[in-house]
Amino acid sequence: MIFQGSARYPVDEIVIHCAATHPDWMRGQPLTAKRKEIDRWHREERGWRKIGYHHLIDRDGAILPGRAETEIGAGVEGHNRGVIHICLIGGAGSSATDPFERNFTAAQERALRGLIEAIRAETAITRITGHNDHAAKACPGFVVHTWINRA
Repeated sequence: MIFQGSARYPVDEIVIHCAATHPDWMRGQPLTAKRKEIDRWHREERGWRKIGYHHLIDRDGAILPGRAETEIGAGVEGHNRGVIHICLIGGAGSSATDPFERNFTAAQERALRGLIEAIRAETAITRITGHNDHAAKACPGFVVHTWINRA
């Protein structure tokens, strides 16, 4: 079981996000550079202490950690305790009801499904949602409950 913060909130949910970046954003740059830029956005533009997401998934399917899973994330205002936040690079101009493949790659889909299974192996996940399930946003740019059930 994964627990977060000093209060040890049990992790039971995954929330999926998008970076709202264009497909060619920082093309040729490693995912570490992209993580650094998102971390800068979160610190300098939002005033957070560090990147809000626990994991990032690049266009080629590479996965890189952000915050430690044992830290409370900062992905959904008022809904972060006991949640692992995963961010897909891409999604600029997306709609909340787009199909996954309109904004993301097959490599990202494989990586996301694999990461979800890896997290499920560590903790009792009862919900997998999108940012748009908790706020009036397009993020992550698809309907998560439809996507998760189509495999």
